Amino acid sequence: MDNMVSTCPICHQPTSPEWYFCPNCGKELKAKLIKIPLITQIGIYALSIFLPPLGLWPGIKYLGQKSQEAKMVGIVAITLTIVSSVVTIWLTFHYLQSYLAIYNGLLTNPSGLSSF
Repeated sequence: MDNMVSTCPICHQPTSPEWYFCPNCGKELKAKLIKIPLITQIGIYALSIFLPPLGLWPGIKYLGQKSQEAKMVGIVAITLTIVSSVVTIWLTFHYLQSYLAIYNGLLTNPSGLSSF
């Protein structure tokens, strides 16, 4: 039975190994395990892909957790956010270059406007 009882490092009151906090002083005795449901993970990843800057918030939030599962979700969310941001910027510049090339072609060859 002595193996099952430990003491709080702050107030030295007896505690149980399965307790997350000391009932006397409130000191965190062990990290609370965070289970992240699959639907939540999918939502975070979708947010990271389709709205890249907003994916950083949950990524940083989960990266700061003690759970390895939560850290992995944070790493994946931040990675997807960065990749999605790079792809979005690249596509935007590619589209603008194509648009400007067409616009410049029309300026240099005004007869191309009236093809009637």
